[in-house]
Amino acid sequence: MTDLELSGKKILVIYQPWRKFSEGLHQPMIENLKKLGLKVEFLEVENPPKFQNKNWDDKLKNIYHRIVKKDKTYIYIAEKNHYNRFNLEKLKLFKNQKFDFVLIIKPDEFTPKFIKKASELGEITVGYIWDGIRPFFLESLHKSRKYFKYLYSFDQNDIKKFPELKMDFLTNYYVFDENRENYNAKELDLYYIGALGGKLPEQRRDLLLEKLLKNFTGKTEVKIHLEKNFLLNEYEKLKNPKIEYIYDYVSYHEAMEKTKSSKIVIDIRKKHHIGLSFRFFECMYYEVKLITDNETVKNYDFYRPENILIVDFDKIDEYQDQIKDFISVPYQKLPPEIFEKYSIKNWVKNIFRIGDYQKIEYLG
Repeated sequence: MTDLELSGKKILVIYQPWRKFSEGLHQPMIENLKKLGLKVEFLEVENPPKFQNKNWDDKLKNIYHRIVKKDKTYIYIAEKNHYNRFNLEKLKLFKNQKFDFVLIIKPDEFTPKFIKKASELGEITVGYIWDGIRPFFLESLHKSRKYFKYLYSFDQNDIKKFPELKMDFLTNYYVFDENRENYNAKELDLYYIGALGGKLPEQRRDLLLEKLLKNFTGKTEVKIHLEKNFLLNEYEKLKNPKIEYIYDYVSYHEAMEKTKSSKIVIDIRKKHHIGLSFRFFECMYYEVKLITDNETVKNYDFYRPENILIVDFDKIDEYQDQIKDFISVPYQKLPPEIFEKYSIKNWVKNIFRIGDYQKIEYLG
């Protein structure tokens, strides 16, 4: 798997300042980058001091924003500043090193001061946004833009909405796994794991999934993760044996084991972006069918209606015949050149524009 154009290059990966979970997305990324021959360092930001809004500057600004501007979002900026002070101390561990590349994931979550210091460690610094840009972090990202040689987003809407950021388009990717399973050997007929989405009826994904499960036969596994900000009382939970509510995070490895042993996976788009989640590429890799409400997937060269069914979950009853047909049609294998285009190997070559690679494009 070693790539001659990447082998021996040094890269510092910086990812999510305060929401890094054990066995999250960063671990398979780092493992695969190492397999490609890159010398990888990762900024370890586990177990930061708890945010309590004790910094006087941020405290006064938060009061001003809440009372004078009637803006309650500054607290998120104060939280970001708190964790970035911790991150700056961690960054000092690399002060005597020099990297070929610095890769910052979700750069809107880092302060300009932090990004400036990080960029001084590398020949090329790149930012990649694999989630929607939150409005209250936009000003900070504008100030940081000058420190990036390239800045990428997976969301065409954000690229068009913020032209001054000069962002290029890039999708997510799949990582390599030696234990891929044959489609016909799948044990689960349907699999979903994800957050509740919110407590309002129009936000709750469990309500959408219950409508789908009502007419879905076969072996299913649906898990709804309840985060501390979106806890449900017992009486608010659905009394549906096909839906399980969980409080602990499921590791990436466990989620992938379930994905590759499933025939169909559900993807529910977040309302604030149109970018394709990792599920699309994981399902592509494991040859798993996908039911989604993200209709922009039609604008990608890997889209096949035999493999991906686009629905409106609010009107799922209208899709019952289509779902039955979708289940019965065999999975259509992708041409090797398209399949390989969305690997992490081609992704990292795209993001740093190294050597021979296939450019990833949005066809819409």
